[in-house]
Amino acid sequence: MPNRIIDDIDKVALLKQSWLEGYPDQVVEDAAACASLRAVEDGTLLHARGAEADGFYTIARGAVRFTRTTADGHATTIAVLDAPSCFGEISLFDGLPRSHDGHASGPTVLLFHAKTDFQRLLARHPAIYECFAKMLCLRLRTTFDLVEEAATAPLPQRLARRMLELAHIAPSAMNVATLARGREVPLTQEELGHLLGKSRQSIAKLLRQWEQNGLVKTKYGRVSIRQPQSLGRIAYPERTTVQRKAAPSMSHDTRDDKDSP
Repeated sequence: MPNRIIDDIDKVALLKQSWLEGYPDQVVEDAAACASLRAVEDGTLLHARGAEADGFYTIARGAVRFTRTTADGHATTIAVLDAPSCFGEISLFDGLPRSHDGHASGPTVLLFHAKTDFQRLLARHPAIYECFAKMLCLRLRTTFDLVEEAATAPLPQRLARRMLELAHIAPSAMNVATLARGREVPLTQEELGHLLGKSRQSIAKLLRQWEQNGLVKTKYGRVSIRQPQSLGRIAYPERTTVQRKAAPSMSHDTRDDKDSP
């Protein structure tokens, strides 16, 4: 990957858009000064499950796919992160090995803080700890929600939620920000099945039904969401109920069933 692709990235601007949003300029500048940019090709292994933490990453361009291999050899995708998301903090704080494999998904540029530099930065600016405390609390809350969801929510609701999150239409614990261009779910039907603990056949049957209703369009290796608002009503039925109570006079004809692009 040409150096010019790295050279034109503003590290300070990237950090202000990511985990140092709202922090004083001095903090951001110090963080930028001790970080390096790395350009990697599609499929590059960034860190492996079980490996010692080497540092902290911020995605400048491209995306990173996190997977975990099951006992039967299947690689289950847990999340796909895009710029300007960050990752790698858990192993740095608890001192334990990496919990997942992380691979570049397409050509990717990363801002990297080596472990020692990251620790020095925290020592110099302890206020940064608050950022990570909030981040980890959010992910813990989401873990509790996922456990409850797996035990009580029907498959259509669970699948719709994961698809909206993976397409970056709805926020998740890994990707709080959403994307205006988000529509593509970068997983196969088999991978979606592994993610939800269901068979590929169960996922395919449900996606065929949604495709017939115009909600999605299945493609090779991915699914395109055509009507995110309609899929959102399946994913979050409780929100639809609240909206109906708030506007009891709204008729079916006035609702936006055809989502805008």
